[in-house]
Amino acid sequence: MYQVLVIDDDKLARKGLISLIPWEKYGMEVAGDVANGALALQFIETHPVDLAVVDLTMPVLSGLEFICECRAREISMDYIVLSAHEDFTYVQKALRLGVIDYISKLQLEPEECGEVFLRAAEHIRKRKEKEQQMQAGGRINRKKTETVADQEEKEQWRKLWEETASLTWIYNIEETQKLCNLRKAIPTSQKQEYRYTMQTLQEIQNAFGIFMEEQEYENLQEPEKLTEKIRQDLWQRVQNGEGQAVTEILILKAVLFIEDHLVDFEVKAEQIADAVGMSRSYFSVCFKKCTGYSVNSYIRKERIALACRLLRENPQISAEQMADAVGYHDEKYFVKLFQQSMGIGFAEYKKQLKRQEF
Repeated sequence: MYQVLVIDDDKLARKGLISLIPWEKYGMEVAGDVANGALALQFIETHPVDLAVVDLTMPVLSGLEFICECRAREISMDYIVLSAHEDFTYVQKALRLGVIDYISKLQLEPEECGEVFLRAAEHIRKRKEKEQQMQAGGRINRKKTETVADQEEKEQWRKLWEETASLTWIYNIEETQKLCNLRKAIPTSQKQEYRYTMQTLQEIQNAFGIFMEEQEYENLQEPEKLTEKIRQDLWQRVQNGEGQAVTEILILKAVLFIEDHLVDFEVKAEQIADAVGMSRSYFSVCFKKCTGYSVNSYIRKERIALACRLLRENPQISAEQMADAVGYHDEKYFVKLFQQSMGIGFAEYKKQLKRQEF
């Protein structure tokens, strides 16, 4: 008998579906039922599951996130999604991830569901046959057959996703560029591109409470620049007033405030905290957690980056003029910070720029 896991945060809906379907007729039995995708992942670690019947909109870990995570873990399992009419955009996304079919929660009838489960049973049978053939041919054990290149690619993807999920790239252009370079170095399929996009947008929604349409990012000419475009779009939407007063939004507003007041001589952490409505001590902790920098370090970093841009535009500018331009009264202090940040003195940096002109 094929093992089925029913996943829905509505307990009555779960129990209703379980009692409605004549499972044995399709060669199936219900192995369990859980309330969200996170609990489902725990369940399948200790129980064999052939088919997941999963609601798309759930707390903690949604149906789409659950399917993406199972795909990422290469779990051998098929999926039927449950949806309401208003979820059809999510249904389309799920179908692109390879689910067998969907069932409308508003039209749960044994006859209509029967066709879906018959098709699911046939799909599971064919999948298991293929897996058995591969196992017989000695190709199912990936760990034994993985090449060094395969292992390196997996490590690249692991590192990429770790960096992406940290979301520090939202606040730091340097981190965004690093992520773009990581992404560019990994050869990918269209399916991997889609999964990465979906997971990234879901992370954004979970953290910032802002839903971003994946259609906006499907046909990028340069897919490695996905994070750069998402970052720009998110900044614009927060500037336009979208999002609730969650910590991530408030810290992003703080970053935007710094950008607008970067060259103000007196910009300080206390002023920024007051501007975004956070207590000063809590603001400093949250800022470091989100951006990876203390407030003062972040301001110094951005001012030195501005100085480098201004120097490229005008290599003739003096240290005194530059200090004033980027928010420092003291020329010597600015030159010291520049040396510490760039690993090269201000005067030598100017000489290098001049040599590049010839």
